[in-house]
Amino acid sequence: MVGISVQEVMTEKFAKIDINSSLSEAIGIFEKEDPDLIVVFDGKMYKGVLTQDLIIRSHLKWDPIKAKVKDVYKTAPVVKLEEDLSVTAKLMIEIDLRSLPVGKDKNSIIGVISDITLLERIVKEEFGKRKVEEFMTRDVVTLGPEDTVAKALATMRDYAISRIPIVTEEGKLEGLVTLHDLIVRFIKPRFKAQFGEVAGEKIPPFSMLLRDIMIKGVITIDPEASVKEAVELMRKYEIDGLVIVDRENVVRGVLTVKDLLLPISRMVEKKTKFYLQLGGDAHSLSDFTRERIVADMRRFVDRYEEVLGNEGIIYLNIRRFPEKLRGVHLYQARMRIVTDKGQYIATGETWGAIQAVHDALRAIERQILQKIELQRDVKHTRRFIEYLGF
Repeated sequence: MVGISVQEVMTEKFAKIDINSSLSEAIGIFEKEDPDLIVVFDGKMYKGVLTQDLIIRSHLKWDPIKAKVKDVYKTAPVVKLEEDLSVTAKLMIEIDLRSLPVGKDKNSIIGVISDITLLERIVKEEFGKRKVEEFMTRDVVTLGPEDTVAKALATMRDYAISRIPIVTEEGKLEGLVTLHDLIVRFIKPRFKAQFGEVAGEKIPPFSMLLRDIMIKGVITIDPEASVKEAVELMRKYEIDGLVIVDRENVVRGVLTVKDLLLPISRMVEKKTKFYLQLGGDAHSLSDFTRERIVADMRRFVDRYEEVLGNEGIIYLNIRRFPEKLRGVHLYQARMRIVTDKGQYIATGETWGAIQAVHDALRAIERQILQKIELQRDVKHTRRFIEYLGF
């Protein structure tokens, strides 16, 4: 526990909307008031939350003219006033939301708490003095200026990431692309074109080079900088991540809000902790299937605890296809395990959600076993060199 309650950090100012309101009304609230999220009610009863990202992604599924809030909103737990910030950070990671409603129960929402305000408070303590390099992701996925938008979208999908630094052959930072920007600029217009909203307008092709559309003047920070400095930069520029570069402008890592929430959430309990984030069509899974997948993931983490490390996030995206075999749908499971000792990525595709997850797990298991063998080989080689006296 960090010993700081939600009441100290929350704000009583928040936007709200009825679940049966039109999506265009919600868009108007975001454009006019620019809130972190909108709290959704059904009458006086709290139902969930709505974010700009949820609306942007909803353009891939719904007609924005006809869609309602109930088509897009997301359920989220209510955080109590006396709750410790470590518990709140844990919930934000598990639910994959940057803000949460605060109240006694679903009938008494009195405010909201955001990840950045939570971090601003905690970095006033000793945590803020620690160095960025302690928490940054070192295994950074990058692309070059001559790569295409199509490759960037495919890479984000395969690695379950939302930002990619664009670097030279020497690894020096040239720019940045984010999933949010790519959806707004390349995917959303294609959806709107189906309804004649952009008829006659030229939609940028996926073959465009990243050097022509990447964000330049990227906000960066040095690995030796403090966590407090990093959070201050995120707040100032209203961003949720920073690219870490050295004095030669070579990319050394990436630091996101989630990277900082993770060690805070770990303060809830000291034992090994992994968080599972289910996405895609996971909402359509039966309770039995979901519970079985969660149990299988837990056993897998316990089995390879020594290699995986003490903390991490498991991103599992489930996709259900219309094809069936003997009444069972074809499923695809894309899995990315990010730990304090590295990351593993794999895909499984077969009949049945559980089996697809198992296929992905087996692929990751092979990666882990290869890593173990490689480490053994390295240790053996080192001992042999020492024996020879070099």
